[in-house]
Amino acid sequence: MSPTMPGRPPGFHDRSVQETAEAAAVAADLQRVMTRFGYQPVETPVVEYADLFLTKSGDEAINRLFNFEMYGRQLCLRSEFTASAARLYVERHQHELKPIRWQFAGPIFRYESPQRSHSRQFTMLGTELIGPSGVGGDAETMALAVSGLMAVGLQNWTLVIGHVGLVGQLLDRFDLDRRTRRLVLGHIENLRRPDRGRKYVEDQLERLYAGLPQQLERLNSPGPTAQTDGDMGRVLEILLESANLGTTGTGRTNEDVARRLLNKQRRADQHQEVLRALDLLEALAAIEGPPSEAFRALDALLPDDQAIRLTVHSFRAAVDLLAAYGIGPERISLEMGLARGLNYYTGIVFEVHTQVGDSASQLCGGGRYDDLIRVLGASQDVPAIGFAYGLERILQELRRGGFKVVPPRVQALVVPIDDADNAEAARVSTLLREHVAIELYTPPTRNLSQALAQADQRGTPYVILIGAAEREAQQLTLRNMRAGTQLTYPLSDLTGLIEKLVHE
Repeated sequence: MSPTMPGRPPGFHDRSVQETAEAAAVAADLQRVMTRFGYQPVETPVVEYADLFLTKSGDEAINRLFNFEMYGRQLCLRSEFTASAARLYVERHQHELKPIRWQFAGPIFRYESPQRSHSRQFTMLGTELIGPSGVGGDAETMALAVSGLMAVGLQNWTLVIGHVGLVGQLLDRFDLDRRTRRLVLGHIENLRRPDRGRKYVEDQLERLYAGLPQQLERLNSPGPTAQTDGDMGRVLEILLESANLGTTGTGRTNEDVARRLLNKQRRADQHQEVLRALDLLEALAAIEGPPSEAFRALDALLPDDQAIRLTVHSFRAAVDLLAAYGIGPERISLEMGLARGLNYYTGIVFEVHTQVGDSASQLCGGGRYDDLIRVLGASQDVPAIGFAYGLERILQELRRGGFKVVPPRVQALVVPIDDADNAEAARVSTLLREHVAIELYTPPTRNLSQALAQADQRGTPYVILIGAAEREAQQLTLRNMRAGTQLTYPLSDLTGLIEKLVHE
């Protein structure tokens, strides 16, 4: 590569003609299945306001955005489709008949460390089911995800299902503030990872309690200066004495800082509750296996709470309904530690994995998000569920099995022999293109062997020659590159030539 050539940014990809044909074929098969389930295509912009993807998406979402500023607003390349679909619904479709079924496809951008199965640009295809759908919608979405994979030829898969909503209900029984509850729930997947586990999670949560100024201990010490947590004046006095925090230079007022530190202190007071919540999450994360075994283990762990039991009943009903779609329990694994890392999920979450050696590769995933649309501006809660395929991962798995697609082929190369043949060659090419793919050889060549060699190298089956002899005879010459034979056809009537090319 030339020293002046900037090259391709890491984590982004080009596609060759062959790779593009394969991607298009697989995407078309997946979209065909989504259409047969009643999902209509919609498009959303590649660039959105960054705030859209930071609302209920997880603390680390901002680190994954390709963002930039324009006219004082932070924009970014889209990092998913669900938030964009929710915005589209709020802006234009709140009063439409529901449920609404949308499908989408296009490039997604996330700032991640480029690896074998992770890039910074990738292609997503998926659906959003917006509006009341309940257990039937959960089952339909999971079955649709599986149906698409089977349609493209992937048969070795497992449907992995969890329920973030149920886990959240169980966490509500502990005395945790909203931020701590969210952080604890966000670590459930780390509890089941062999390379992390309980100690890793506890170390991460310790950051909640680290860095409290020693002077805050005076708030709880006996004596004439003892005050309650609500005595903001005393807190401000301590801050001014010890931290030299004025009302300028920090970006926050003294009251803001004081409230933040008091919240840290309260989190320290609930440390034991956090440990008890982790005990429960650890037990939940250990529940993995076929539905019958997993539900039995789950039932044994649950408290006698009507709301929680009702959630489990709906969860079980959705899993049982999958049998009507031809998905047997042997293809399903319940994993209560599955969370998918996005804070907007409120119910069932799922992924479809295929086995690669000793590890599983995730091909698609999704879940229910019943309050995201209201948070983004809808007038009321709108239940919704969606999922997305990772096209590059699906292609990777298909290629392991020898998957190949023959790119669309040019059926004939039209070769004008001289400048005087340009107009006739262009006319013939235009007529033939109504029926087959035609390439016009430009510029005209006086070296016929060169044109024939090009057609031969590219596998073009026919060459159409138009030169002085053809002009004089008012005909063209069709050369069969495989057989080495030639036929002539009148320029005034190309019907026979068209029939031959279409038949081939």
